[in-house]
Amino acid sequence: MKQFKDPEFMGNFIDKYRDMRNLWEVKNSLYRIKPARKASLEKLLEYVKTQIPNADIEFVERKIGSLRSTYRKELNKVHASMRSGAAAEDMYVPSLWYYSRMQFLKTRWKPGNHFLHFHPPLPQPQLRLPRTNLGLPSWKKLRSPAGARKTSARTRLWNVADRRRR
Repeated sequence: MKQFKDPEFMGNFIDKYRDMRNLWEVKNSLYRIKPARKASLEKLLEYVKTQIPNADIEFVERKIGSLRSTYRKELNKVHASMRSGAAAEDMYVPSLWYYSRMQFLKTRWKPGNHFLHFHPPLPQPQLRLPRTNLGLPSWKKLRSPAGARKTSARTRLWNVADRRRR
């Protein structure tokens, strides 16, 4: 639909989507309430119908999914170039024209960073502790060696049930 790809229309659509936090913010109290989500989608549908008269809710949901998927792919490319150790001038620059408008979705994948306008720091490697010093219960310390025969799921269930009976 060419009408939907109009930059002005799609930009306004993204802005309206951003304002309806219950559609994308997991911590929002209305996120899991279907009638509230449906009401927000209906509002978006009213806006979309100004350009595409035969649109329905499924069309709006598909367009939202498409926008989010494309944004996520670009975000992954940016993070991959950061992890690769590329120099600042060799960093990937997103080619998606609405990439900056979709920055609010970063909070969806990085909880707690609600107003990020920069790339988050790279994750630090975790130190591995020897298994004997973990302070875990003895049954959790037991691990089979790499070459040992694997037990079936049924056997593991029986072993867990047997431990609980003791």
